[in-house]
Amino acid sequence: MRILILGAGALGSLLGARLSATRESVTLLSTNRPHMEAIRRHGLTIEELDGSQSVHHLNCICSPEQIREKPDLVIVVVKSYATCEAVAGVSAFCGPSALYLTLQNGVGNWERIASVVGDEPVLAGSTAQGSTRLGPGRIRHGGNGPTYIGETSGPASTRVQSVVNVFRSAGFDAFASDCVDQLIAEKHLINVGINAITALTGIRNGSIAAWEPANALCRAAVEEAVRVVRARGCGVREGIVERVLEVAAATAVNRSSMGQDVDRMKRTEIDAINGAIVNAGREIGISTPVNETLTRLVKILEAGYLEGGRDERPAPSFPPDLPGPAASFAQTGESRL
Repeated sequence: MRILILGAGALGSLLGARLSATRESVTLLSTNRPHMEAIRRHGLTIEELDGSQSVHHLNCICSPEQIREKPDLVIVVVKSYATCEAVAGVSAFCGPSALYLTLQNGVGNWERIASVVGDEPVLAGSTAQGSTRLGPGRIRHGGNGPTYIGETSGPASTRVQSVVNVFRSAGFDAFASDCVDQLIAEKHLINVGINAITALTGIRNGSIAAWEPANALCRAAVEEAVRVVRARGCGVREGIVERVLEVAAATAVNRSSMGQDVDRMKRTEIDAINGAIVNAGREIGISTPVNETLTRLVKILEAGYLEGGRDERPAPSFPPDLPGPAASFAQTGESRL
């Protein structure tokens, strides 16, 4: 199978490295030229969960025009706001039978892909794999977790199972799912409870679980979001708030994807995460003051660096040991989102 990783950030690079160790042909596509050039020259260095390092030599390109073989599978891991443009850019270089699998954060991503290529070739999924980009050509594996893949409607098909088998051959805990919408919704709720808070405060995930003020804010945001999600007819399992806190604790040393965006003064996915809860709540008449506040604060922070509101925002530094009660989590070496 010829696989194109569309969006070789932290997660995309991790997926590409693991999948390239199989018999599949894997190509990374990213507009981040320093990252691509570093991988071309020296390989992708991964800081593994056990503290060791591994180096992976991958095929890297920076534009769709450099695609040499038509992909059979496009794994979409670009930021949600870039989905339509990115998929439109590669679709002309893909064969008519190519599949597009989204493993992105937020909601509405498979619909965005379908708006470009149609419904039929689109698969949806959710992954609990996590990764942090440390610099050009370097990432840290943030933690292991299950990956679920399914059709956008209806039960899992043979084509879903074939993709699952590819992931399993790369060492991932991968499963075919008949209820991928629910899994995406639950992943969305995890993002709601972790990403904005860590982005705004500069903390790592573990502090959400360890520190009472962050814990309480996380709970409030997720409980509010659950009311909206359930009112819109999507069933999420009981205990989801505790699940969010478990993920935060299990990924203690990881910096969330939104936190990494803010650290690098990049546009965030706030509109597809907390902002999506706010918009959905408005549509059905449910107030979402916690998520609206988090959304507005992230947008203010973005405006400060994207629109020149201040000259610079130095990225926070993270020592090996987190301060206070989160230090015990940091020592576990576990991580994810």
